[in-house]
Amino acid sequence: MPTTARLLFRPFAPVDLDLLHREIYSHPQVAGALSPTGVLSLSDTAQILARRLEHWQKHGFGAWALVHQQSQQLIGHCGLHYLASSPEVEREVELTYTIHPNYWRQGLATEAAAAVLDWGFEQLNLPQIVGVTGPDNAASQRVMQKLGMQYQKNMQYNGSEVLYYALSQAEYALSQAEFRHNRLMNLDLLTDEDIWRNPLIFSPSTEI
Repeated sequence: MPTTARLLFRPFAPVDLDLLHREIYSHPQVAGALSPTGVLSLSDTAQILARRLEHWQKHGFGAWALVHQQSQQLIGHCGLHYLASSPEVEREVELTYTIHPNYWRQGLATEAAAAVLDWGFEQLNLPQIVGVTGPDNAASQRVMQKLGMQYQKNMQYNGSEVLYYALSQAEYALSQAEFRHNRLMNLDLLTDEDIWRNPLIFSPSTEI
């Protein structure tokens, strides 16, 4: 299971439904990013949670609940799952993350996503991890770019146009080697954030 300096990862459970909806998925900015309608009802959240639990049971991996270590609050989710059926997608594994807006601009989405990329490549030995996000979701695009994911194309997904990013295991391994080299050569220049187990050196101070 991934771990970071500021976040705890734990499995979701059915009892998380009310808290997940009330504290996170009912927030307009979160719902706007996750739903084409911009609204997520309690029933919608229940379906999402059920799919997440089923994905874990079927495939042995999925999305975790994210808990902020200092506040002990549930603040979102992060993990990996297969992209839903689409004419342009065939069993690709997607990086998924959502952080409550109260915790944006602290580098937490990047911190969580970097740890999940590590886990996916090192523990699951995935050949590639992809990400999709809306054309207007500049913050999510910046997170993927910081992680070393490369824009590939625009595509239709779940009835909406999305931007499709990807990172191969070979690209990840190269970035890890570069990070280790830079760490050895520039120890006096690295910050605490740089020491996270990230695929790339980045400066997360101003992003979600």
